Amino acid sequence: MSKEMMAVLVFGAMAAGALVLLILERRAIAARKAARGGREVDVGSLIAFGSAAGEGKKTIQ
Repeated sequence: MSKEMMAVLVFGAMAAGALVLLILERRAIAARKAARGGREVDVGSLIAFGSAAGEGKKTIQ
């Protein structure tokens, strides 16, 4: 097997791995969103309000 073919196979394997990871991450995001009842939780809200932001209660305690 030539070096060029080996490079193509390695690059193809890396690209396939990246696509698998992307699909798994998208499924995990969808599962987390479904667990929250379809709501998006902003990361800034989590920083400012803690885990209460994920529950829909934005109060500072």
